[in-house]
Amino acid sequence: MFMKKKKKGNTLQRPRFTVMTAVMGLLLLIYSLVLIYMLVWAFMASVKDPVFEYTNNKLGLPQEWHFEHYIDVFKMFSLDVPNTSGDGTMNVGLLQMFLNSLLYSVGCAFAGTLCPCVMGYLCARFPYKFNKVIYFIVIVTMIITPVGNLPSEIRVAQSLGLYNHIWGLWIMKANFLGMYFLVFYGIFKGLPLAYTEAAKIDGAGNMSIFLRIMMPLVRSTFLTVFLINFIGFWNDYQVPLIYLPSYPTVAYGVFTMTTTTVNNMASIPMRMTAALLMLIPILVIFLTCQKKLLGNLTVGGIKG
Repeated sequence: MFMKKKKKGNTLQRPRFTVMTAVMGLLLLIYSLVLIYMLVWAFMASVKDPVFEYTNNKLGLPQEWHFEHYIDVFKMFSLDVPNTSGDGTMNVGLLQMFLNSLLYSVGCAFAGTLCPCVMGYLCARFPYKFNKVIYFIVIVTMIITPVGNLPSEIRVAQSLGLYNHIWGLWIMKANFLGMYFLVFYGIFKGLPLAYTEAAKIDGAGNMSIFLRIMMPLVRSTFLTVFLINFIGFWNDYQVPLIYLPSYPTVAYGVFTMTTTTVNNMASIPMRMTAALLMLIPILVIFLTCQKKLLGNLTVGGIKG
């Protein structure tokens, strides 16, 4: 039976509990417990002795808690990468990898958020016929995935001087092709024209309207998209591996630990230690911004 509740003349109806709801809830509970167990196991493995204890006790609690592993990873793990000048190699430690990850993730996330925002605003608020062409191009590029374009992209990046530069990847990621263009396009399209009309009467130009009126209205959405992009770039190791050979990120460093045999870094406890260190910034972002990451993208209207 449905349970009904009246509020201000409207009838609110609670969702009906079904067998499918119970099954989906049970599956989500099992999935969540598996993820929590994997995280707890990774932490317990990271503080075990990498030579003796982990071999004989893979699943149990550690007999001795070796928290010094988190310091040892910073001191001992490093990579030999090509020099920026192309002559010889240089040694990069884990702390420098974290700095490279921060520069790469923040810059690419901001460029990958600002461009869809600007292009979505232009296509939604200015009635030009070419806007439909841009919208169609975005849809087509989302449907048809380019295959085999990596060698040509590398050649173009090298020709333009963007290869092996963090700021070069900022420029390469500054495009509007993707889902977030549709997100910003839909939000700007749904905003009433009264916002811009009132500003134009007061003598504001297009740039002032965009920066001082429109951007504050979509600030929450912009921050949410930025955080999602940041998490994606922070966990990305393939692009830095290909385009930034002299600036390894922490994701690339953790990836290379699966093949290295230097300084006992090949052991599972040390790998788990490095992986958990890489997880800390993402975990902090999720805990502090979970409402923005999990909430709906909504924009209010004009009242009065």
